[in-house]
Amino acid sequence: MSDFLDWAELQADVADTISGFGLVTQRAYTVGAYDPATGEATTSTADSTRRGVVLDFGAGQTLCRGTLIQQGDKRLLLDAVAPVNMQDHFIVNSVEYVVVSIGEINPAGTCVLYDIHLKT
Repeated sequence: MSDFLDWAELQADVADTISGFGLVTQRAYTVGAYDPATGEATTSTADSTRRGVVLDFGAGQTLCRGTLIQQGDKRLLLDAVAPVNMQDHFIVNSVEYVVVSIGEINPAGTCVLYDIHLKT
């Protein structure tokens, strides 16, 4: 019997497990070239569908990774099939949330699940 665990397979198993909970939209924002005439930079978006579980924070919990939890904040357990950035937004039930912090469940250097603090 081998002690080796196939973390990539576990990553796929986690994604399959949470697929029954629902889909969220990850919106990636990319800032383009700065236009000195308007004083603004163009921004483009790219949406992708991800599998995740959206939860409220537990009663009495006030901090998440050193950040104050406020009313309306959500916790997103997200598949790890693609990376997540702090600039990304997530759309859940037509509400767009910004990322406050990102945690990883990352045994042996392979992320199998993201634990994300969201705020409206």
